[in-house]
Amino acid sequence: MRRLAFVATLSSLVITAAAPAAAQDIPPMLVAKDLLLPCQEADNDPRDGFMSQLECIGFIRGFVAAVELAGDPKLCIPEANQDDELRRSFVRWVHASYSKRSKMPVGEAVQAAITDGFQCQ
Repeated sequence: MRRLAFVATLSSLVITAAAPAAAQDIPPMLVAKDLLLPCQEADNDPRDGFMSQLECIGFIRGFVAAVELAGDPKLCIPEANQDDELRRSFVRWVHASYSKRSKMPVGEAVQAAITDGFQCQ
């Protein structure tokens, strides 16, 4: 009888331990300043800057890919240091008119920044 109780207890522990952990809530990026923080942290934080850079450039790359697929406007992004060029261009673009641009929807801001900064002449 003790053995059966032990096995039942052990089984419940295994089932409890195997249950998936609750997903961490990630706040949505709604406006340009939400993306601006990780884009700036890529330069400012020596420890976590790499993760911030991945968050920032991953978001921007998605828009670049969509614009390139659409083919209009044609983008001329330099080959060297492409990720840094994109990231820094977005940061400069938002800061050029921060009070207005920081409150723009993040998608519109990224699209405007890359087309302003890298549209072929």
